[in-house]
Amino acid sequence: MVQMRGQGATEYLVLLAVVLIIALVSIALLGFFPGLASDAKITQSQSYWKGASPFAITEYALSSTGTLKLRVLNNGPSVTGMTMVFSNATNGTSIPSFVQGEEKTIENSMPGWAKATGTSFEFNVTAYYNSTNSIAGVQAASKTIIGKVS
Repeated sequence: MVQMRGQGATEYLVLLAVVLIIALVSIALLGFFPGLASDAKITQSQSYWKGASPFAITEYALSSTGTLKLRVLNNGPSVTGMTMVFSNATNGTSIPSFVQGEEKTIENSMPGWAKATGTSFEFNVTAYYNSTNSIAGVQAASKTIIGKVS
């Protein structure tokens, strides 16, 4: 009769090795996700701004020199004047007239906005406008513009 000794210890070591491998893989995946979180925030910001009203921002980019370029679409009424103000900016960008359905490219440059290519940026945007009926309005967004410097 053959007696098997040490089988329980061997099974224990094999199970321990499997648990350790699963733990290492889990830790590696958790370390990977913070990079994905910033990309998800950028995607959410882009989606929000493309559907915003009365003014949507269909595209935006920040250059490494600190120039913010925006493609703004008027989804609301025609306006006789609009000013977009950005967080950390001492100046706003003015648009004299903006008819319904029109899309314009605007730029705002601030030396303090200069960042290295590939780093993240985030700005609050508020639009102050006067409709053709002389009614003043404000669009203060609940989401910021988030992206990476190009």
